[in-house]
Formats: sequence, C-alpha cells, structure tokens
Amino acid sequence: MKAFRAVLWKEWMSLRPFAWLLMALFFVGLILVQATEYFDEYPFWGKVMSDPVTVSSVTFVLALVVALGLMVRESDEGTLRYLDGLPVRRLTVYFAKWLVAVGLIIGVNLLWFAEGLVYDWFSRSSASPPAPWRSYGIFIGLELFLSVYFVTILVCFSFLRRWALLVIGGIFWIVFWLTSLQVPYAEVLNPFLLIQTPADIETHWEWPVLQLVVMTAGGVIAWWIGYGIFSLRLGWARAIQKVMRETWWGRLAGGCSILLIAVVWFGLLLVTSWDEGMEEAEEIARAYEEEMELIESGNNILTAETDHFRFIYRGKVEKRMKRVLAKADPVFEEVAHFLQVPEEMREDLITVDLSSPLASHNAGQAYWKKIRMALPAKPGKGKQREAETFAILGHEVAHVFIDQLTKGRLEASFNSARWFHEGLASYIEFRFFREEGADENYRRWVGIASGWGEVHFSEMVNNAEFSQRRDLNLAYPAGYLWVDSLVRVYGDDAPAKLLAAIGRDGGPEKLDGMALWRDGCLASDFDLERIRSDFRKQLAALRKEYSAEARSFEEIKEGEAFRRGGQIVVKPVLPEDWKDTLPEGWELICRFRPRQDSPPMQWRYSKPGADDTFSVPALNFPAREIGFQVGIRFEEEMPIFGEWVNVTVEVK
Repeated sequence: MKAFRAVLWKEWMSLRPFAWLLMALFFVGLILVQATEYFDEYPFWGKVMSDPVTVSSVTFVLALVVALGLMVRESDEGTLRYLDGLPVRRLTVYFAKWLVAVGLIIGVNLLWFAEGLVYDWFSRSSASPPAPWRSYGIFIGLELFLSVYFVTILVCFSFLRRWALLVIGGIFWIVFWLTSLQVPYAEVLNPFLLIQTPADIETHWEWPVLQLVVMTAGGVIAWWIGYGIFSLRLGWARAIQKVMRETWWGRLAGGCSILLIAVVWFGLLLVTSWDEGMEEAEEIARAYEEEMELIESGNNILTAETDHFRFIYRGKVEKRMKRVLAKADPVFEEVAHFLQVPEEMREDLITVDLSSPLASHNAGQAYWKKIRMALPAKPGKGKQREAETFAILGHEVAHVFIDQLTKGRLEASFNSARWFHEGLASYIEFRFFREEGADENYRRWVGIASGWGEVHFSEMVNNAEFSQRRDLNLAYPAGYLWVDSLVRVYGDDAPAKLLAAIGRDGGPEKLDGMALWRDGCLASDFDLERIRSDFRKQLAALRKEYSAEARSFEEIKEGEAFRRGGQIVVKPVLPEDWKDTLPEGWELICRFRPRQDSPPMQWRYSKPGADDTFSVPALNFPAREIGFQVGIRFEEEMPIFGEWVNVTVEVK
C-alpha cells in the first residue's frame, strides 16, 4: 500500500501543471460570468443543462489534454525502467496513473457543478419551480461517468501517439455516419448523446440504462487493452518511431497525419455544432456522385442566366428550362416590388440550383443569395407544373429578400422569426403565384388546429418550445394568417415597412421573442396589439368555419405505449365513434419521436391497425419515454396534428 501511495503521489506531481491550468480556466470562467452575466439570473436548468452537448464536449477536451500523454510520457522521459526497478507491478502503475487522471477531471467537473448550483440558488425566486434534485443528480452522475469513460478510451489510444487523434476522429466519424443512416441503436455508441436533458424541468428524467451498459462494456475492454499495451516491452514501437523520424517517407507521413487530424476534427466540430452538417456533407457527396454519373451518360450539368437569376440544372430538363428562363424574371420583379427591395439589392444574381437533391418534405430551400429547389414533377403536366415551379420560386425568392432587407437579423434570431419567415413567403406565394382560393388548405389547417387548442402569438415567437409541444409545420399557416392580418390592418406596404424597420441602421441586433416584434412594430409605427387582435379575430372565424371538422375528431391528449415483439405500439384514447364521425376523405395518421428534442428526420409515421393502434419498429426507440401525435389528413394534404403526448413505454 505504501508503494501504491508513492506512485499516486508521483503521478499527482506529474499532473500538477495540468491541475493548475484547469484551475486557472475555472477561475477565469468564474470571473467572466461575474463580469458579463447577471449571475442572479443564471438558473442551472436553463443555462447549464440546456446545452448538454457542450458539457460533453468540454469534458472530452479536458480528458484529451490530460490522457494522451499519460502513459507514453514514461517511455519518452526514460522513467519507465526506473519504475520497473521499484517493488510495484505495472498494473499498479497503470491503475495509479489512470486514477489520478480520472480524479483530476472529476474534481474540475464537480467544481463547475457546484458553481452552477450556487448561481441557481441566487437565481431562485418565489415563482421558481421546486429544484429538480433528482435531475441534478442524474446530470452530474452522467457527467462524471463521461469523465471516466473519456479518460479510459483516450488512454487506450494514446499509445498511437499523434496517430491517436486521427484514429479517434475516424471512429467518431463512423458513429456519426451510422447515426445519420438511422442504423438501429447507433445512438448508444455516441458518448456525446449520453446526456439528453428533458425539455421541461418537470419532466421525469430516466437513466439511459442501455447506453450506460454499452459504454461501460466498451470502457472495461478499453481499460484492459490499454493495460495490456502498457505492460508490453515496446522496443518495436520505439524502432518504428525512430524510422518515422529519420526517413523522408516517415516525415511525410507524419506531416500528412497532422493535416488529416485537422480535417477530421474540423469536420467533427461542424457535425457537433450543426445538426445538418452530416446530412449536408452526405448530400454534397451524393450530388457529386450523381453528377459524375450524368456526365458520363451525356446528361451533364448546365448553367443559364437571366437578368436576375443564374440557374444550374441538368441536361435532361433543358426543354422545360426554356419556359422557366423566359418567365423567371417577372417572378423576381413581383416579389421585389411587393417588398420594396432597393435597386442596389436587385443587381446581384440569385443562384438557383435545380440539380442538387432535396429532402423529401422540402419543395425548396433558400439561404442568402442561393436557392436550392427541384422542378416539380406533379401535379399535372405543362401549365400546371409550370405554375407550381413559379410558386415555389416566388416563395424562395421571398426568403432571400427577407434576409437581405433585415441584414440577416431575422436569420440570427431564427428561433423567434421562423413563423414570420415562412408566413410571409407563403403569403407572397398564395397571393401572387397561386390561383384564388388556393390558401383554403392553410386556413382549414390553422382553423382546425386552433379549434383543438388556441394558437397564441406569444408561443409562435419561441419556435423551440412551439415545435416541442405542437406541430412543427403549424408555423406555416399560423405565420401566413398573421401576415394576412398585418396587411389587413396596415395595408400592402406593411410587410416591407416591417422588414425595413428590423434591418434599419443602428437597430438592435439579436433580439429574441416578443422583444424583437415589439421593436420592429414600434419602429414601423405599427400597433402590435391591433395586428394580434385581427389575428385572433381571423382565428375565431376559422374555428367557426371549420368547427364541424374539428368536432368530428377531437384532439388526442392521452394514450399508452408498450413493446410487443419488435414493435413499439401506441394505443391512443380515441373517441368511440371516430370511424363514424370522421368526414369522408379524411384519414388518421400518427407520428413518433424518440425524444422531445429529436429532429424531424428521426420521426416515424404510422397508420392505424386493425385494433386502432399505431406501431413502428422498436429499433430506433431505445429510450423508455417517447412522444406521439395523432393527426388527421384530408387526401394527400399536410396532416393536421394536435399537441405531442409523452408516454412511458411499457413491456407487455
């Protein structure tokens, strides 16, 4: 025991510089919070637990700094032979080094956790909900588990030296790739998804048992592999190092490894920062492969310009493009005139990419001065397809001008502005590029949804909460109706004035929620309450107009879920006579999500079975708690969903 304590002390002395560095980072962060934040408005749930990926990433970086040199340093400094001469086994040395490193990372994380609790205590008021101590315990428990796991894995790979970062990055890329392909249970392999905090402070947080078991097994295996390598006499490894240092090809390989490390980890940073990073990378790769195939077959990529657009399209649609090119500029002029776009903003060409793939639920996407869309294959042919093309183009051009006129401020505050972005673009689409009455589907949609539960403007301005509780796509018809109220109250110039006010020189940036729209309306000399009043009046009229449809099928707010074989089955509490009251042409549909913050690409859809239940394969739903929505759909239109219902999956 005395020898073990001596090794522990030696390792602590070796890691003491890292400890001082981490303590310095802690105190710098402490000072920054005092200087830049209102620490009495810093609740632990909202400030710390709201971003678990960042917490996991910081723990990984700390473990990386400490662990990569932990074992190989003895060999590099020539002290390993000295340790072999002491009356201690290499297992003791390995365990002592690992234990000190784990203790150091855990100690720093505990300090940050304690700091967060202190701020939380200062931030509490009489209106604050009770502290969720169980959730706090799960949070710190998972964070400390990650500390142990990351140190163990990184120590195992540290014997690869500089190549360790490349190999670890490659493994993470494989995990992200498997997750993006929705391979069953791939998410349990991703340590950055271990901490998945509930969206609501009152939601019961379950331990991720399956992922903990899998990661524990992987960590135990990695620990013994690391010890096995550490216990070997690695003369051959030093010989390889010497060759790599002294030969030209070895130095070249070393230089390439540094470049590859930067590429791999920069890519990982993009993936962990942006949910769509991996999907976009895959789409680019897929588009490139398709482009090569088409070029080989003679159907290559072509470009053509008009006064306002640069189109990129495939040779197979060249005949259709002649009509598009002839009529595209009037679409630009119509939108620009309505939004009162300054002449200087009309000079640059907008790139319209018709050659790249789109997600199945998207007709188009716009970002700054680039539009990506597809030429519609339906409905109909000829003039019908042509009209559909220009309706989509007008919608996306509106998105481009919204960003330009507001100088990117609505994009920076997209959580508070998504409804307006889609609502104004939809308003322009229906008013100028669709037949009269084409907005009936939108009005019925928001009328029925409002009949189930009032659509409030105050919830529309927080897209994150709105999407977790209600139908994500309800922002389209609700935003459209609000813009219609804006025009009804203040005239056709109102949208242009509001956009100009938000993008005015010297105007505030990064406003969120209601403050963004109060400021914009105030600068436009609009009364926000008058617009909201008209919005509520229109909603009331639509509820009355579509009351029969809303009453024919009540919103589903209850149900149970259970596993049956390889399926997750949801049995919602449906009205007994729903089959008799549901109007002709309507059908039921249910969608599932594995977590409250799951993106739409992870949702699954199902139609009712013979016993009025809905089922999906259980492979992509490893958690005990899931959410479901039951909605109604008229023919092939967009479904109308009520609120999400969160249930615990039982085993039967």
